[in-house]
Amino acid sequence: MSRRLWRLARRDQRGYTMVEMLVVMMILGIVLTGLTTVFVSGSHAEIDLNRRFQAQQQARLALDKIRADLHCASAAEVDATYGYLKVAENSNCSATNVTWCAAASPNMTGRYALYRTTDTTTNRCGASDTTKVMIADYLTRNTGLWSFSAPNGMLELISVDFPISVNPSSSRDVYELKDTIVARNSTRCSGTCTQSTYAVSP
Repeated sequence: MSRRLWRLARRDQRGYTMVEMLVVMMILGIVLTGLTTVFVSGSHAEIDLNRRFQAQQQARLALDKIRADLHCASAAEVDATYGYLKVAENSNCSATNVTWCAAASPNMTGRYALYRTTDTTTNRCGASDTTKVMIADYLTRNTGLWSFSAPNGMLELISVDFPISVNPSSSRDVYELKDTIVARNSTRCSGTCTQSTYAVSP
């Protein structure tokens, strides 16, 4: 009886076969691959969400700054040639003319950044413009950001449209921020008013 028990105990100490070991390693590899994929996609989603949130916050901040500039403006002009928004500040405010413009984004190819500058040369927002300050990033275009209107009997109106996206490969992720702002210190339009009525120099 003792010899039989010793044989059974010896047989139980044989360990795993190579086939069993390979099956266990294959199952473990499948499970770990699935877990790694979940963690990596979650990490990418968090980074993407964070960038999108920052871009939207920057757009809101830019809109607040433009609103402050236009509320102080005695005149504002949309420069169709360069895509600028030129603002003539009222003497009660800074009394310094400012220009808003979009140029290539320093952070992403195919996107544009929004700048505020006090440069009065034709090189506004260019590489040699030392007064420009980046206010927002990840705009999907650099034209059509603002438009002018001045209905009869009303103050000058500037419409703002900021399309923001941190994902260049998808059009469904575009966040668009729009507003129409009154230049409170501008003159009321009498009859038909055009851009030249509110021209900002230079």
